[in-house]
Parts: sequence; structure tokens; C-alpha cells
Amino acid sequence: MPKDNPLFLTEIIRTCLKHTYQQPDPRPTMRALARLDYVLADAGARVFRQLIAARAVHAGRPLQVLELGCAYGVGTALLRFPLSFATLQARYTAREMQALEPVELEELDRLYYAGWPRSDEHRYLGVDGRESAVSYAHRVGTVDSGICADLERDDPDEVLAAELLRTDIIVSCGRIGARTAARIAAAAAPLREPPWIAAFINRTMPADELAAALAPLGLVTERFDGASFAQRRFESAAERERALSVLQRRGIDPAGKEAEGWLHADLYVARPAHIAAAISLQRMIPIARHAMAPRPHGYLLTA
Repeated sequence: MPKDNPLFLTEIIRTCLKHTYQQPDPRPTMRALARLDYVLADAGARVFRQLIAARAVHAGRPLQVLELGCAYGVGTALLRFPLSFATLQARYTAREMQALEPVELEELDRLYYAGWPRSDEHRYLGVDGRESAVSYAHRVGTVDSGICADLERDDPDEVLAAELLRTDIIVSCGRIGARTAARIAAAAAPLREPPWIAAFINRTMPADELAAALAPLGLVTERFDGASFAQRRFESAAERERALSVLQRRGIDPAGKEAEGWLHADLYVARPAHIAAAISLQRMIPIARHAMAPRPHGYLLTA
């Protein structure tokens, strides 16, 4: 893959974290994210909670929420329980936790999550291409059900296809690829009310394919204007330079964001056309009114 291809940036972080997702528990991944000063999870949870609440009002019942790329279920835990990413990161990176055998940590995690009150009555489904990660999430209770699937490579099996037909909203803190979006659209085609979809996409990546794939469902895909979200620090100076080169070609100003060493993501939300026409994303997600610069556990930076 050419180094000036925006997908190359996505592959860098996947390569950096790939081996950690194959481990039996979240500790290696959380240590790696700590080294990158990853900060998107808390901001993502705040945004997703507002969208889930809006979708629930429209549905008038508890929802099925599907997280794509759920890994070990940390992001879903932030939606279900009164927890922060900083709290979980401190837990999994604490020195005394490193000596535990995976089976010991799993049992402690199961008791830990069971001890927190749930924030809502929704059902949370986790989907991830790494069996070890998604099965851990299910066993410890960060997701109600977990499915191992890679929709960039394969069509959903019968189990996942049935779950997609029951899903009200899909969320992801990572890019939803064009193939994934197309497969979701195909699976959801029989629905009169297709799921809403919300995803954070690196500013180096185009979102046109996502919008095109979801349009046949009657979904309007919009970018949240007025703010971009700090995701993490660049893995290296070389990654930063590649990002700046891609942004320059795309006519995107990196000042105060990528130029300062932070990889930023835009929020894209796909909703039915009549919902999009009735209420703007800015009204549905008023988080932009409280935008702030990234800090050790910061959230987003206004445009």
C-alpha cells in the first residue's frame, strides 16, 4: 500500500495494536493505548449516549445497541455503567494487576462489572473480528452478547444477520469501511426502520463511501459540524508527516490538531431522512457547546 494512501495511516495503528487484540485479556491493549495517550473513548461514549437516548425516545422502548469493533468491551462498558475510560485504563495498567493470570483477571472483571449499576435497559451486542477479544467481553459482562465477525471480509452469517434486523443503532469509535457499510445495508434492507449508525472517522479518511452505501436504506449521513475529536497522539513523527500530507491534499487545515501531534476524527451519523430534517445533529448532540482542547483525558477540539 502506498505510504501516501490515507488507508496507510489506519494500517499503522492496526499494526501497532494487532498483537494486543489477540491476547486473552485487555491489559496489553490498554497499555498500548496509554502509550499513545488515547482519549477518544470518553468523548465517544458521551456522544453515543446522547444518540442512543434520542433513538430510544423515537422508538418508545429499550433498544438493541450494536458496537462494531467492540474489542474487549471497554467502550460498551462506558455506555452501560457509570465508568470512565481513565478509570478502566488505571485498572488494567496498575502494577498489581500485571502479575495476575488471565483467568484470575477474568474472574475479577466479571465480579467488577457485575457490581456496577446499569445505566439503562438497552441490550448491548458486541461485534469484533478478534475472537479472543469479543468472547472476553461477553464472558465478563461488558456486552450482553458477542459475535466474532469481520464485515470487511465476509458477509454476516445467519446469527449476525438476524441480530442486525433487531438492531436499532450501531456505534463505532473506529472507521466503518465501505464493505462493512454495504453489508449492513444489505442485511437491513427488509427493515422499515433501519438502524441509525454513528462512527468516528479519522480526518485523513473520506466518508463518501459510507454515505453512498447507506443511502439505499433512506439514511442521510451527516458530519457533525463545528468540532473534531482528538483521538490519540501520533505513533511516530513519520505517521504525523504522512497525515499532514494527506490533509493538505484534501484541503483540510491541521492547525491546532494534527499539526500539534494529535490524530483527530470527525463524527458521522446516519439517520432516516425525516429525522435528519426534523432535528439537526447540533441540537441532538449539544456536546459541541462545551468543546475543549485535548488534555490527559480530554474530549474534543472545536474547528
